[in-house]
Amino acid sequence: MRLNDRRLPIVAAALVAVAVVAGCTGNADKPTMDEASKQLITDGDKLLASQDLARIGSATATERADQDGEAGCLKGQVQRFFRAQGNLTGPPYKQSPGNVAGLLGSWLRLRGYDTTIDDLDLRDENVGVAVLQHPTTGITFIITVRNGQKPNILIVGKTSCYAG
Repeated sequence: MRLNDRRLPIVAAALVAVAVVAGCTGNADKPTMDEASKQLITDGDKLLASQDLARIGSATATERADQDGEAGCLKGQVQRFFRAQGNLTGPPYKQSPGNVAGLLGSWLRLRGYDTTIDDLDLRDENVGVAVLQHPTTGITFIITVRNGQKPNILIVGKTSCYAG
């Protein structure tokens, strides 16, 4: 299946909507904002330092959950973000974005994250997406890999929403 340029923004918006709803649902056992932020940073840093990522490219953090954000939360709630970006190594045809997103998603699954969206229906030869959430911390990671433009690798991790 190939996504045309018109469908990509719609698919991206759908993924964000699902991730927002997943990140803002209540859970009595969820950690505090500080605990979740520390775990988000730890998991994000470990993913960036992983051998899996090193084999296919590299990425660096651009935001490390150091400030509250209101986007995607109900009024009066906040969450924190971990963002990273980087590039694939080699020519664009060398790496399949779907396979790379799946590889990085597998790394998170081995650490207790669950896949929240099966991207097989969204994947094409130029874009791969993986969305995973940890069942107890509520932390969500969205991994986007694309061949069409740089940066090729975009990683967004976020905590659940908390009272501000």
